[in-house]
Amino acid sequence: MVIAALIRGGIRRYPLVFAYSLALFLSTLINIGISAVPKTLWETYYWTIDFVLEIMIYAVLIGFIDEAGRNSRHKPVARHWLILAAAVVFAGSYLIRRNPQHFNLQMTLIIRDLNIYATIIDLLLWSLLATARHPNRRLMLLIGGLGLQLTGAVMGESLRHLSRSFRSLLMAGILLEILTGFVGLYIWWRALRASPATERAPT
Repeated sequence: MVIAALIRGGIRRYPLVFAYSLALFLSTLINIGISAVPKTLWETYYWTIDFVLEIMIYAVLIGFIDEAGRNSRHKPVARHWLILAAAVVFAGSYLIRRNPQHFNLQMTLIIRDLNIYATIIDLLLWSLLATARHPNRRLMLLIGGLGLQLTGAVMGESLRHLSRSFRSLLMAGILLEILTGFVGLYIWWRALRASPATERAPT
């Protein structure tokens, strides 16, 4: 639904959103298709795709920051500082979480740390929009949907980590990630299918 809404009118303005949505859709289909392959191969593919999607999320966030900065009284943070900070977060998380004997645990915590940083960027976006001369309702919905997805991912990954001690939390963490992911995409769909005339909020 999100991809269809973008195709009808929005790819030019939000090409990174389209690329991320398409990659998410295709990776989900492939995940379903290769569920019967050996566990080691499936895990390698899963975490590789998850890391690629994480990079795409950062690209989407930076694109949102550029657009939000057009109507803000404050200059947005330069993208090279955001990219550098993300690299530092990844390097620090990798060194702290490195655990060759528990690869899944290691990657779960690294992705969680990256999602925490992405959530902070999302809050930065909200602060930029709050100071905008003409608030962009569509952009606010897109940022809100992504923020919900990221927050759910952080909470879900934390529950999955805690499931090592409390196994009942594993399914709760998985379901939380899935639910918030779908709700976030639904908000995106509502934002992208709206008429451009309703994009600007009244001042």
